[in-house]
Amino acid sequence: MVVADDHPIFLEGLLYALRQRSDIEVVGSAEDGPEALRLVQSELPDVAMLDYRLPGMTGVDVLQAIRGADLRTRVLILSGDTASATVYAAVQAGADGFLSKETDRRAIGDAIVAVARGGTILTPEAQAALTLEVRGRMVDDTPALSPREREVLKMMAEGHSGPEIAAALQIGTATVKTHTQNIYGKLGVSERAAAVAIAMRRNIIE
Repeated sequence: MVVADDHPIFLEGLLYALRQRSDIEVVGSAEDGPEALRLVQSELPDVAMLDYRLPGMTGVDVLQAIRGADLRTRVLILSGDTASATVYAAVQAGADGFLSKETDRRAIGDAIVAVARGGTILTPEAQAALTLEVRGRMVDDTPALSPREREVLKMMAEGHSGPEIAAALQIGTATVKTHTQNIYGKLGVSERAAAVAIAMRRNIIE
């Protein structure tokens, strides 16, 4: 398996615990998203456990790249944040499990083994958060985008780049980036294509 976390002390402790187990073989570790993806692509592990907030590429970004390349690696997302939107984003992207960083090391190891065997693992906190998010989306499945966010999203759908959107709307590129991140957060996605697809499906844009 491959393990990725940007906190060296946490990563070192986790690796030590996992290497004590005879049923888990760690083939590599990383402290950022691009390195985690490179390891998965080169080692093709049965399981990759990714911190949700990896630098360079988030855990969900790496997960989506793994799914997009049709790799057989199963993915566990590990996070100190168990907010409902966080859990939902990971599960929606195709995570095979979601664990809190507060989870006991032995339980983390057991979850890795279970996922490697084809199981899906959600901690009780993650299950509760996911249920809450799904119920909220059932009540109102149309995110409240601001008029400016809708303008940005429409131009994204038309294929315009960030600088082109900034020039057309007479705003700074940093402001476009802020609007884009707000759109992603409200739609529960992490990249442009997914945002556009969801927006069109929900008739947020035409």
